[in-house]
Amino acid sequence: MAEERQRRGGAGLFAWLLILVLVAVVVWLASERNARTWTLTVDEGRLVVMKGYMLPAGRQAFKTSDPALAAAYAPIVLPPGKAAPAEQSFDDRSALDQALYDLLAGWAREDIGSGDPARLERGLGYVDRAEHLGGVSQAQRQDLAALRGESGYFEARRLLEHAADELRDAAGKLAEAGRSRSAHAMDAQMLVHDVEAARDAAVTALRSSNARREQAPRPPAPTPAPAPAPGGAPAPAAPASAP
Repeated sequence: MAEERQRRGGAGLFAWLLILVLVAVVVWLASERNARTWTLTVDEGRLVVMKGYMLPAGRQAFKTSDPALAAAYAPIVLPPGKAAPAEQSFDDRSALDQALYDLLAGWAREDIGSGDPARLERGLGYVDRAEHLGGVSQAQRQDLAALRGESGYFEARRLLEHAADELRDAAGKLAEAGRSRSAHAMDAQMLVHDVEAARDAAVTALRSSNARREQAPRPPAPTPAPAPAPGGAPAPAAPASAP
């Protein structure tokens, strides 16, 4: 009887140990999965990248000492008037990068194409952030190159406008110096003509660009879909016009 009780006690102890091992394995697997989970969420008007703890549950804002990762995943203030995107979770960084790129590229295109200098600056910031994402797809890399070219055009226009203003100010100061008794008056009188020519060239280039943009054909407005007929049946298609 004593031996049988001892065997039963040993079997019970082994069963409990096995249960504890299984529970530990389940907890470790759940913790490992949670630690690999990335989340895009909105907190106080900012898009935040969250990373799971090495625990079965829980997460925190992603923090790192790597400057490249910090530049890619730092919180982003949402554009004014934009609805907060829905929270998304990902099992790997590539999926996170691709989702984050779609948001940044969409915001950048709207800001860059707006013609507003302040929005252009913000759009260029979104493009810079997108360039730090290492897990984007090949198609997104090609899209990013096109977006960088588009932003470069608008950025160059902004620099040209700034240069025209600077040249205008320089021409005014040179003209004033040329009328003075300064030792450099003669040199100022000669230099002002070159500066005015450069200013006129910059202004002409901008005006020509504006004219080309205004004359460029605009894409046709989409044709609205026909309203459904009463009763839910689709409305009949309009007959084609005879040639």
